Amino acid sequence: MTEAMNLTAAQRGVDADDIEARVAARTEELSSLSTHLLRMMESERSQLARELHDELGGLITAAKMDMQWLQSHMGSALDAAGEEKIRSVMQMLNQAMMLKRRVVEALRPSLLDHFGLVVALRSHFEENCGRAGVEYIGTLSDESLELEPAVQLTLFRVAQEALANLLARGDAKHVELVFEADGDGYSMTVGDDGAVLDGGVQRALVGMRHRLMGAGGRLDTDSVAGRGNRIRAYVPRSRAKSE
Repeated sequence: MTEAMNLTAAQRGVDADDIEARVAARTEELSSLSTHLLRMMESERSQLARELHDELGGLITAAKMDMQWLQSHMGSALDAAGEEKIRSVMQMLNQAMMLKRRVVEALRPSLLDHFGLVVALRSHFEENCGRAGVEYIGTLSDESLELEPAVQLTLFRVAQEALANLLARGDAKHVELVFEADGDGYSMTVGDDGAVLDGGVQRALVGMRHRLMGAGGRLDTDSVAGRGNRIRAYVPRSRAKSE
């Protein structure tokens, strides 16, 4: 009887180990799939951004040139109503160009590609906080980053998502962004003085965590009523760049 009980206990141990191993393997598979899908999404965003920049930008520029030609060649033949109509069309084309630029930057931030993460973060927060009437306080390290471009893009997307959710709630008066070297990696904190994180933001945090896990990083949050919120991302330095 004792031998049978010992065998059953051992068998339970083997079963538990097998289940744990299967769960770990499936979790790794899902994490790899999530990372792959995110990379595919960024690749499609980049392609769409290039097409909008080149093709739509070219069409708007050509339309503006045609309007300018029409205005200069018609000259005095235009009456007040005609001149006003041309000015209106030119204004709409300028607005379309600005909209195109915002959409392209949202899809693939050109500042990130050309000037790096710190410049892209600073510009994004200054522009969006300014438009929303929220005070922005930034403390960003200007040192040369030991991070691969893909990891810099991951951090930018996390900050972009955090700020978008923060501004959508509309209850914060101040936003703080801190990016600094932190031991063997880098930490980035987005903070605000609004109400505690709601369910919508908590769901968005799941996607942020998956992004950072794919880069070998992690995401922590601190949300206390009356004290505001902190979303902190950490990523290790890229091995190839730090060796």
